[in-house]
Amino acid sequence: MKYAASFLIGALVGAVAALLLAPSSGEELRTNIKSQADAQYAKLQDEWQKGMQEIKARADKLTGDLESVSSEIKEAGKAA
Repeated sequence: MKYAASFLIGALVGAVAALLLAPSSGEELRTNIKSQADAQYAKLQDEWQKGMQEIKARADKLTGDLESVSSEIKEAGKAA
């Protein structure tokens, strides 16, 4: 009987300690995960936009360079 009482008291103390030391409730944990996921998604969108702007700028520069070279080739063909 003494062992059963000790076991029950130990289980009760363990359960209380687990509740007091738990980092957060399930709802709080889901809220934290969602807010972190939303922040990472916003960061990813921002990086995507920056990358797309950089690609567009490089493509525009390349288009301009190609047009310049094309004009030079046409002028050289006319001169020859």
